[in-house]
Amino acid sequence: MELIRLADQNEVFSHWGKVENINISQGDRSDIVTPLLSYIDLQWTLVRLEDEDLSKIYIISSDDWKDDGLCIPDFKLVSAINNYQKSTKLEGKFADIKAKEDIFASGSSVLDTRLILVAMDKDGPFTIIEGNKRSVALGNLGKLVDLEVCVGISSAIKNYVWSRHAYE
Repeated sequence: MELIRLADQNEVFSHWGKVENINISQGDRSDIVTPLLSYIDLQWTLVRLEDEDLSKIYIISSDDWKDDGLCIPDFKLVSAINNYQKSTKLEGKFADIKAKEDIFASGSSVLDTRLILVAMDKDGPFTIIEGNKRSVALGNLGKLVDLEVCVGISSAIKNYVWSRHAYE
């Protein structure tokens, strides 16, 4: 990951709120956000993804991704992309990813491309906590390298419930 600059937590959460049309300061997505607020060493950065980073990125540790067949045998983003490519399913996450892929392929800028990831250190592994479906769509189109993403780094991420599958 190529460091672009440090980022402020309010900037990251504000961006998240705009992307999902939610209000994080009012408790939206508190299941994911609240634990992060307690990590005193959490530092946010804006980085550019490089090819060698892709194998170290994981989908959020939400077991419905496994139940849906996207995160088998593991929660690596590359596994989810591969399973998406092989699937003929047209419902649920698969349909949502396909819709996002079509928008990205059209060249439209309607969908945001900035993902939010967390890791326990700058070397990863990295877990996507916002933008999982968009990441699969972008990955299927070969548009992840050089993408600007926000990354939160804290030693506590190893015990963060939403990144547990990255540390199995």
